[in-house]
Amino acid sequence: MGINCSTSPKTVDCLYEISSHGGLVPDASLDASLVSLLSLNSSQALEQQYSTLQREMTQEQRFAFNRDLHTVFGGNTTMSYGGVGVVALALSVLFEMLAHHQTGSSGRHPPPNPIGRMFGAGAVSDISSIVSELFKQIPAAANEPDKMAALLESYEGKLQSELVELYGRMESLEGGAVSSAGVKQWMNGAALHIHTFLHWKRLTNASAEEVLSQDYLQRAEPLLKTYREYLLRTVKVFPALTPGASGLLIVEPLRNVSHGVRHRACERNAIQRALVERFLSDQNLEAGSEFFQSSHMHHDALMAQKEHFELRMDDHSRM
Repeated sequence: MGINCSTSPKTVDCLYEISSHGGLVPDASLDASLVSLLSLNSSQALEQQYSTLQREMTQEQRFAFNRDLHTVFGGNTTMSYGGVGVVALALSVLFEMLAHHQTGSSGRHPPPNPIGRMFGAGAVSDISSIVSELFKQIPAAANEPDKMAALLESYEGKLQSELVELYGRMESLEGGAVSSAGVKQWMNGAALHIHTFLHWKRLTNASAEEVLSQDYLQRAEPLLKTYREYLLRTVKVFPALTPGASGLLIVEPLRNVSHGVRHRACERNAIQRALVERFLSDQNLEAGSEFFQSSHMHHDALMAQKEHFELRMDDHSRM
């Protein structure tokens, strides 16, 4: 008779919780901020964030918050196309940072890192630093169409070059460059690139051809297949063989945690496969492909967006 080496859901749950508590659950997904702010509902999403942040402030903090924004806007109360796509996303990051400056200065809360949250951390690529530089310059350029167009053209080119280089390094498992951080940076960087190019078109040549969405959609599927194969190779579980001894869970290179979960050595492969499927399902990796498809299908409607952003300088105003 053969030995039954299937594993129990409880064993997988325990190891998953350990990886979660250790901050090791892989994240290569499309960030929710990009989904909402690079969409047909971008203006509403930005207004909701702006109102919510102000509701959480005192009257004095709201006044200072809007005063700081007024200064960043170059003394204007309106930002051209501020409720649209890449400009709305840059404003959202600015709101988050300035709001923390007003409400989190006591030191009880660390400063937010929205760029890191959206585009990942680490030295996998220069995408995060490119985005950070772009977002810092958008508020000062937004009300000057020629300056804004030149800025977008420059950074669209930088993003495209970095995305092509990163994808090339990740395309094959043998290249050794694929990782959760790399896939996340590529997926989110590609989403932003589409809308950076789109806003440049909006300001300069609305009839210019747009094939980025289709191109990224075609590239996403094989990359995610490679990413799944990567996790199947990197996730390793070594059992705690005796009471009091520690086992080891490796999720990715240099990302591991000790554990006290006991299981038979022959269960190892089944546990590893189950953990990989859990990691993949929790990330909703299809959101990236859906975003690229939506950007392509709704291209004309996205191009037609014109919403500006208006500061509410009366600090008594509430929504």
